[in-house]
Amino acid sequence: MRNRPEEKPHLNSKPISKLTGFGVITLVLVLISTYMSLVSAPLEAIQGVHQKIFYIHVPLAFIAYASITVVFIASLLFLAKNDSKWDRLARISAEIGILSTTIVLFSGSLWGRPVWGAWWSWSDARLVTTLVMWLIYMGYLMLRSLSKSNSQTVKIASVIGVLGFINVPITYFSVYLWTYLHPLPTLQSSTERPESSILVPFLLSFLAYLAVILVIGIVRTNLEKDFDQLEILKKQVEGNRWE
Repeated sequence: MRNRPEEKPHLNSKPISKLTGFGVITLVLVLISTYMSLVSAPLEAIQGVHQKIFYIHVPLAFIAYASITVVFIASLLFLAKNDSKWDRLARISAEIGILSTTIVLFSGSLWGRPVWGAWWSWSDARLVTTLVMWLIYMGYLMLRSLSKSNSQTVKIASVIGVLGFINVPITYFSVYLWTYLHPLPTLQSSTERPESSILVPFLLSFLAYLAVILVIGIVRTNLEKDFDQLEILKKQVEGNRWE
């Protein structure tokens, strides 16, 4: 009597047309926002061309905060429900948070050198707390890289994802609590044009980088789902060998 063939999981075979379309829209947004930031936006009278880094630095800082917030929420849900989809979301959001924070730190140094006269200052609370945030979630990802098959380590990493969020409000409000080099958040500057000439390119830049991050997140999610399916297939093949 023939055994019924086992039903095998299918790899992600959804059409990519929607993702491709979204990618094209994202590319157009990036091109428009780059033009608006570099050409259309006015030069700041004091900082000059160096202020253009603002249109990269600030949007990605907000995206970094948002990504770490998602890690916090997803980690809480994973600890409460023990559902792997929340763990996957937390891990991917942490990767996006690290990517965004790395660019924020790098662009901040490029901006600070001509304006402050220093690449880095350990006396500035915003710089130091941002670096601490980067270290926390880099440690989170390093721990996660060792924990794919260890549920206890995954839970420990999730706890780090929850507790590490405490640093986010500290980082954001650091410029209000301890002032040194980093300026307070503002769209006002020494230009002869209204604030809208800065606000519009800023909002376009934020939307463009947010779209880029969403594309990265969708691609990473699909890859993780395919990897999980491959792991299931591998276990089925190994199980058949022993039958």
